[in-house]
Amino acid sequence: MPAMLRPSVECWITRPVRDSPHVLLLHAPERPGVRPALWQPVSGGIEDWEDPIEACLREVREESGLDLPPEALATVVEDVTLVFNADRALRKFVYAAVAPPGRITLDLREHDAHQWMAADAVAAALTRESHRAMWELAEPIVRTIAASDQSETDSG
Repeated sequence: MPAMLRPSVECWITRPVRDSPHVLLLHAPERPGVRPALWQPVSGGIEDWEDPIEACLREVREESGLDLPPEALATVVEDVTLVFNADRALRKFVYAAVAPPGRITLDLREHDAHQWMAADAVAAALTRESHRAMWELAEPIVRTIAASDQSETDSG
């Protein structure tokens, strides 16, 4: 097992749109010598004092300004390990949620833009293999919760 096993969360936030759900992607600017610019879902590390759900809710609040209640999270995958090389792996907990009403407010220290992208276009926008792999698992859940939310909105 790699020396560095970092626990992290990822949250795929959606909002229903009649034709196709849209997914919130955040743009992380280039960090020279570290990584190129990229689009990604809300994501981040789990602090020692947090459980994965607490970490997910905190990351959503910090990175997007959205406030989600714990019951808004749908589990995509719990506790999967992605091994990148002999020195680095991520232990991931992945969730999806419908966005509550409100504006996106970015933490400009981490992200310089956001976009609500049609679900059909998300995979092509993701450059990291780990994000593409998690999106493949999250997409059916995102579509299900967006459709459910749209049905409630239409009938309400």
